[in-house]
Amino acid sequence: MKILQQATCLVQLFTITAVTSFHLPILSTSLQKPNANIPKEDGQEVIPIEVEIGRTFNNPNYIPITEKLYNAFKNKEHPKESQSELGNGVFLTDDWRKTWYNYQSPADDPMLISEKNGYAEYDITDDMIEGVIPNDLVGTLYRNGPGNFGFGNERIVHALDADGLIIQVSFPHVNDHGSKRRIQFKSKFIETTGYLKEKDANKFLCRGTFGTAPRGPLSPPLKRGLNEDPSPPPNKLSSMIANAFKTDIKNTANTHVISFGGKLLALFEAGLPYRIDPATLNTIGEDDMSGTLIKDKPPVKLPNIPKELQPPFFGGAAHTAHPHICPRTKHLVGFSWSSLIGKSTLEISFSEWSPANFSLVASKTYELQSSLAPHDIAITENAIIVLVNSLSLDTMSFLSGMQGPAASLKMDGMAQVTAHVYPRPCATKTFEPFQVDVPPNFSIHFSHAYENESNGNIVTYFSGWPPSNSKDFLGAWGGFAPEFQKISQTFLWKLEIDPKKKSSNLSVAPNSLNVCAEHPVIHPSYATKRAKNVFVVVSNLVGDSSAPCGYANLRVEDNNDDGRPKEGSLFTGERNNNVDAYFFGTRYFAGEPLVVPKNTNDDNPKEEEAYLLGVVFDAVKEKSFLAIFDLERDLKRGPVAKIWFRSHIPHGLHGCFAVNGNDDDYSGDSCYFC
Repeated sequence: MKILQQATCLVQLFTITAVTSFHLPILSTSLQKPNANIPKEDGQEVIPIEVEIGRTFNNPNYIPITEKLYNAFKNKEHPKESQSELGNGVFLTDDWRKTWYNYQSPADDPMLISEKNGYAEYDITDDMIEGVIPNDLVGTLYRNGPGNFGFGNERIVHALDADGLIIQVSFPHVNDHGSKRRIQFKSKFIETTGYLKEKDANKFLCRGTFGTAPRGPLSPPLKRGLNEDPSPPPNKLSSMIANAFKTDIKNTANTHVISFGGKLLALFEAGLPYRIDPATLNTIGEDDMSGTLIKDKPPVKLPNIPKELQPPFFGGAAHTAHPHICPRTKHLVGFSWSSLIGKSTLEISFSEWSPANFSLVASKTYELQSSLAPHDIAITENAIIVLVNSLSLDTMSFLSGMQGPAASLKMDGMAQVTAHVYPRPCATKTFEPFQVDVPPNFSIHFSHAYENESNGNIVTYFSGWPPSNSKDFLGAWGGFAPEFQKISQTFLWKLEIDPKKKSSNLSVAPNSLNVCAEHPVIHPSYATKRAKNVFVVVSNLVGDSSAPCGYANLRVEDNNDDGRPKEGSLFTGERNNNVDAYFFGTRYFAGEPLVVPKNTNDDNPKEEEAYLLGVVFDAVKEKSFLAIFDLERDLKRGPVAKIWFRSHIPHGLHGCFAVNGNDDDYSGDSCYFC
């Protein structure tokens, strides 16, 4: 009974962690390069080629490469491209794979990054800066994501099973003498309990969320290397011998990082946060969120039993990787969850913490009608919105050891979704929780939500998939890097909930037709307000699913006089030329954007008074850089500055920007994050 219930609850949210990756990528065990002869653009001369145009959802078959792109690949350079040529979903498979390489020293600087723990530290010198870094960009940037991709020359089977990597870029104040600022870079792997055990053993000991696990005695690993395809799946008997009834899933702490209340926390939504020392990036250990979580207990509870009376092997909870900050109260708003034994429901506790020493302000607990915990939430001044996707769990597949947690999930892409609305613990207007049906979709990340004063409705925006006939949510995952021909297009959606009628309306967000995008963010001061601008990392403008290569501003409240969006209807594959977007190039890949206000002390700023920051990988140089956009200019004008790093940074997940601290205090009094 203990094992069954523990496994049921542990699998729930581990699998949902997948939505922190771009487009919820589905992976395959190999990426085949076609061995083909590709004609030149004039159709005459034949070019032998060993490089592939990345396949996409709308174009899943082999696509001939152009002469220009082939020559750029052969000569290790970027093709000359205009913005009008970009944004059509074109990328190279080999380049995309490089974004998921292990974090390690480059060949031209072999001592840069410690092989032991991923530690690196260096100053950003003048030759590493393009453009001008704004003087009022002051604080510390943090970003978390997959970093360590295996042990003993054996690569993890899924990129999101990698151990977390924290990077830090500090921007001190400009001194009174106007001398140059000392901008610094640091990095380090998050040394969780599972990471340290596997590093000492130099092999996999723990079951991962997405399928990485001990292979058993009958299927030894091939040990191809951390930047090569992982070994094929072990035979089922060997996997069962190694993993049956092994329900202790590894906490990689690789999803998010927040700086709040004097703490720097690395988050993983199926376990406890790990506290990080902001000065050294050393891992301090698990954090109980000011006593709201219990260490060393799985997120399983006996219903209707007080915490102090729960058996020793029950009574824990897992915390979300997606808390939010209320711009009015400055509270951190998050939730923890536990599976209730004998019921297909969760105990979900919403809590609000003060930035003053991370003290708990208020908490409320409810029973959520779902066997799987949500990935993200949205908040308004008074409400918390939870979307429950249509997923079910094959518990025995996981318990037997034949499948990992993620592969044990099944989805119904045509089923209705349920929106649950709860009052915030610190709401000024209270109400009874309620739920409404929402048309079929699969929600991923929220940008913001607000209460419409004119009609009392709740409006929220989120990234997600349209309805589909897919039944196999994560079972086909594996391999090296996302293959977009198996990934549905990800769009920005607008959901309006009528609390009086208990009804909803769902549509693609205004002015975003055919914009395939993820990780929507807004100016942090507008998290609970009607925001005009939603910023996204964008793949293309033609309604396809492809690798992310730029950033876009979706003006979701920019309507004509009749209230309708300014864009007209578009066919699938038709380019949306009305979007303010900037693409770096075919051979670049962009990570999640982060919006940092210019004036941190302004309680009523304009949305445009901010900077957009994003980490971008250059597949030609095989190095990454931080792009800085001034949002008082159109994005299409490009970044005002680039800060080049001395190495490649793996394609990451979420991050934050800490402000109002001393130059030697990297945590800051508050922070901005998505």
